[in-house]
Amino acid sequence: MLAASLSRQVFAGPWSIQPQLGLTTDYESNPQLREFDIQGETHVAAVVDLPLRYDSDELEFLLRPNGRLSNSQGYSSLASNYAHVDTAAQFTDELDSATVQAEAAQDSSLYYLGGLVHGVGVRRDAVSTNADWTHSMTERLQFQLDASWTKAMYDEPADFNQLTNYRYVSAGPTIAYALSERNTIKLLGSYGLYQSLNGETESSTRNLQLGFVRQLTEIWTLSTSAGYSRSVNTENTYLDYFGYLIPVSEKSAQDGTVYAATLTRQGERFNLTAGVSQALQPTGFAFLSRQDSFNAGATYRRSERWDFALTASLLKARNPQETNGQAQFTEETDFRYLNAQFAANWHWTPEWTMTITATRITQEYGPPTVTGASSGFNISFVRQFLRTQL
Repeated sequence: MLAASLSRQVFAGPWSIQPQLGLTTDYESNPQLREFDIQGETHVAAVVDLPLRYDSDELEFLLRPNGRLSNSQGYSSLASNYAHVDTAAQFTDELDSATVQAEAAQDSSLYYLGGLVHGVGVRRDAVSTNADWTHSMTERLQFQLDASWTKAMYDEPADFNQLTNYRYVSAGPTIAYALSERNTIKLLGSYGLYQSLNGETESSTRNLQLGFVRQLTEIWTLSTSAGYSRSVNTENTYLDYFGYLIPVSEKSAQDGTVYAATLTRQGERFNLTAGVSQALQPTGFAFLSRQDSFNAGATYRRSERWDFALTASLLKARNPQETNGQAQFTEETDFRYLNAQFAANWHWTPEWTMTITATRITQEYGPPTVTGASSGFNISFVRQFLRTQL
């Protein structure tokens, strides 16, 4: 209300809002992804989405509060409540485009890596922002600069301290040159700094990649990149020397390849995306995690009333842990997480949509090998209100 009031008084620009309100009910066979003592749960929840937009010839702005409020308690379930506030601003002219995004979120760690804390979901509070700037130097040559910052905090039980509150900042340039109408070559560089908020550990990483984008046909595109990454891990400890605590820093290194490949199809009715990647990512452990990910997604619009979506993602991670001042990779840190989902949307009217969703989630870590799996079914009704100018 305050933003709308200010827009009328000051900006006199095209502000608008298009709310969504919905009711959803879901069943999960094992919402806490446990191996034993499995109990299914059924929940009813209200969902809300309030996107506030500003659109002009060169500037676009979005403020989007959205959340879920259900009868579930705490954050140990896949059906936990969440509250997000997303913002985005985009500026475009003939030679330059710039985008800034930010998010504040409160939700469960299970939304991101399943049993990240070995079957115990915890509350996750996070804030993040990222920005990118693209400049067209010539008709064929482009320069892009990306930067991001994230801070995450976990509300863990006092006797279960596995996750680490952290901040992560990264930045890097990209140079793209169009060899032809269908082929583009890229040079990508980046630097990232991962720090635990308690000051005990940090990881600094650098990588350089060569990328290639090929427009296979009018609807098929292949994008690839590969390169080398090096991460230096530091653990700050204290040495007891005759009653005096002397600060000591122990270092170790992670070296290896990083790569990514994505195949996309953009058609009138059927769209497809498939990708594979290997990268160092922040997760909440003491250092960066080396992750191999595989994902695929497809959407099909059968008619004006019916459309379908199928997504699947597999994540394999090796999470280094603190062991005598060194980042050790042992079998105990291996982790696999699979998430598959099928959704059918029935557009009853232009304003009302019913969605039926089936999900399957599995996780595995060890040794000793521990597994957890959950099957889910969800039905939701969402009311899309007309876009209102403010």
